[in-house]
Amino acid sequence: MPSRGRPSGLSTRPVASDGAESRSSSRLRNNRLLLVSIAAAVLLADQLTKLWALRELDDGSIHLFWTIRLRLVFNQGTAFGLGTSLAPVITVAAVVVSLLLLVLTWSATRRSVSALSGLVLGGALGNLGDRAFRGDGFFGGSVIDFVDPQWWPVFNVADSAISVGVVLFLLLGFRAGLRGDPLLERM
Repeated sequence: MPSRGRPSGLSTRPVASDGAESRSSSRLRNNRLLLVSIAAAVLLADQLTKLWALRELDDGSIHLFWTIRLRLVFNQGTAFGLGTSLAPVITVAAVVVSLLLLVLTWSATRRSVSALSGLVLGGALGNLGDRAFRGDGFFGGSVIDFVDPQWWPVFNVADSAISVGVVLFLLLGFRAGLRGDPLLERM
């Protein structure tokens, strides 16, 4: 008696005749892994260095070289300590921008886009974690900063990752624009 299900030997999975779909799927999976791995590494490095700073810099600063010193600062404001009263609003905006970045780059086909997204996302999560868990109330915490050049605002690993990621994104976009290759069209 014949079965009423799918005929035997037929699969519901698409088959790529030349393996292009398989390579594309593998590239996408690798890029997603790259994005998540870099974001996790930045987040881990950021949080570990902040824990170190809380323990070691509570008594004072440490001079490294030239004008660079390590000094513990609790930043309740946004970038460079600005906008202290707007911190909750800007924090919510940072959450939205982080989610948007993740959605826009989750299916990136370029490794560089995935890597840079991981830098920015990891840094954003590091600072958002401080705001969420190192204070009172809804995102009322302070970001821990500790690298003090004395001629630039005090910053941390997360800030560095965000800054480097954004600058490299801009350069990548500029370069793609010069070549006539829209970056966001074929991410």
